[in-house]
Amino acid sequence: MRFVVEAGQDGMMLLRLLAQMAPDLPQWALRDALRKRDVRVDGERVGSDVRVREGQEIRAYFPKAALERQAEARPDLPIVYEDEHILLVNKPQGLPSQNEDRPTAGDSALTRAIAYRRSVGDQTDCVRLCHRLDVQTGGLLLFTKDDDAYEAAIQAFSERTLDKFYTCRVKGCPAKREAVLHAYLRKDAQIARVSVTDYPARGAQEIVTGYRVLETGDFARLEVKLMTGRTHQIRAHLAHIGHPILGDDKYGDRALNRELGLRRQQLWATRLVFHAGGALAYLDGRSFEVLCPF
Repeated sequence: MRFVVEAGQDGMMLLRLLAQMAPDLPQWALRDALRKRDVRVDGERVGSDVRVREGQEIRAYFPKAALERQAEARPDLPIVYEDEHILLVNKPQGLPSQNEDRPTAGDSALTRAIAYRRSVGDQTDCVRLCHRLDVQTGGLLLFTKDDDAYEAAIQAFSERTLDKFYTCRVKGCPAKREAVLHAYLRKDAQIARVSVTDYPARGAQEIVTGYRVLETGDFARLEVKLMTGRTHQIRAHLAHIGHPILGDDKYGDRALNRELGLRRQQLWATRLVFHAGGALAYLDGRSFEVLCPF
């Protein structure tokens, strides 16, 4: 398991954080990993009496028996659509799209997709992830089953011809009911955080985010169209205009989130419209949609 400590986890005891990030692992496995110093914080082996800080990288190694038990306890990956070329799923919050170090190991949307295909007799391990969602963002995630479909999907994502829409709830309500936002985003990989400015800055990339208000009020519901796909773009861009996503401690209002009892960000990838061409041309114009849980 590998992850980076977020703002809302700053100051938390390591054991409690591991229990939060791996809720299906038995307590004995968590304590055993700490006792054996099989947990590393920023590369250093540590024991249980440690408080973590925002931006620290945590790597934890658990016994195989515990991971097998965890996999059995996890629900199946919800499948939205499947044919001979693609697999489209509704990724749960808290589940990584794939693990960074060993993509086909551990628990992730990718490993669950591979396990599902094996369960129905596909032993080729040809399932490939075409894009990613943040760990705490749920919603539509696309996999392909063959090289031609993968190349068509990757090209479509690269050329922004696949339309991706998200639903979220934010603090307050934007004055304009519909707008296309332009700004610049710079990523700081060391602290796993981005910053947004209205002007070009060294190392920054242009971002374009469209939105329309679905429901007004103190906590508006928005539909967001992602026109460029940068790290944490939606979360950081909406926070930049004064309307952070509810439940997001990294870029949002932590005090408000605690007051509302929100521990997960209210952001979901709810709609995907195909304009891919190539091996996926038969799907062009088709729209797939899921409901968000908030």
